[in-house]
Amino acid sequence: MKFIETQVIALANQKGGCGKTTTAISLAAAFAHEGYSVTLIDNDPQCNATDSFGIDRDQLIRDGRFSVADAYMTKRPARDIELDFGDRFNGLLKVIPGNRGINTIERRLESQMQTALANGEHSDLEGDDMKSEHRKRLALSIDSIRGARDIILIDTPPELGFLMTTALIAADWYIIPVFPSGFDLRGLEALLRNVQKVQERYNPELYLLGVLLGNSDARAKLDSDIRNLLIKDFGKGVFETPIARSVRHREATVNGLTIFEHADQQQAATQFLALAREVLRRLTAAENIRTNHAKLKEANRGQR
Repeated sequence: MKFIETQVIALANQKGGCGKTTTAISLAAAFAHEGYSVTLIDNDPQCNATDSFGIDRDQLIRDGRFSVADAYMTKRPARDIELDFGDRFNGLLKVIPGNRGINTIERRLESQMQTALANGEHSDLEGDDMKSEHRKRLALSIDSIRGARDIILIDTPPELGFLMTTALIAADWYIIPVFPSGFDLRGLEALLRNVQKVQERYNPELYLLGVLLGNSDARAKLDSDIRNLLIKDFGKGVFETPIARSVRHREATVNGLTIFEHADQQQAATQFLALAREVLRRLTAAENIRTNHAKLKEANRGQR
C-alpha cells in the first residue's frame, strides 16, 4: 500500500460521450505503470471498460465467474469478483467486470422488496431501510478490498439513476470528465445537485477530486473559452492536464489494449501519465492533511 487508506474514485457525469470510460481505463493503467495497485469497477451497463481490456464477457459467464451484478444481487464481496491479468500490468491492475443486465438491478431489487412487504415479512417503514441498503451494496462489496488496493476506480453510466448514485455512495472522491461543449457544461448543474444529495443522505466524506477537460484542441478558441469557464466555476479544481483528442484511444480499444500498451510514447499516453501523476499528488496532499488533522485532534484530547 502506497497510501495509508485505499482511495476510491468515481468517474461521474450523466452525459454520455464525455470520456468517462477512456479516463477510467487510462488512469487505471497509468497508476499501475507508476507502481500503484488498482482495481477498476465497470459499473456501466454498456460494459465498455470490460471490453476495452479484451475480456470476453461471454466466456466469463460460461466459466461461472462473477460480475459487478453479483455485488448488488447476492452481496458478493469485490475480492471474489476481481479478475487479474497475470503478469500484464505487472500484476497491479484488476478489473471487476461489467454486466449488461445491471440496468435492471434496481427494478429487480424493488421487486424483491415488494414481495417481502406483500408477504408481511416487513413493514412499510422497513421498506425505506431496504431501499437504502440496496444503494449501499456496492460500497459494502468494495469494503472487502479496502486496505488491499491503493486506488479503486469506478466507471459509471451516463445517467443520474441508481447505478451512478451507488457509485457516489461508495466513493471517497469523484472526477468529472467533460468535453468542450456547451451541452456538457449545462449538465454539470444536475450532477452537482445529485452529488449534494448523496453527501447529505449517505456520504458526507465524498469530495470533488477534479474536473478533467478531454477531447481538447489547444488551438481552438472555444476549447480555451470553455476551460476558462470551468476555472471560473471550479478554480484549482480543474486539472492542469487536459486530454487532447486522439485516434489512438479508439485503436487501443479495438485491440483490447490500454493506451500504454498500444502507443506508450505518444501524446495520448504521455498526457494520461501526467494526469495520473497530478491525481496522485492531490491524493497524497489530501491524505497528509487528514493525517495531520487526526494527529492534532489526538494531541488535543491528550491535553484535556
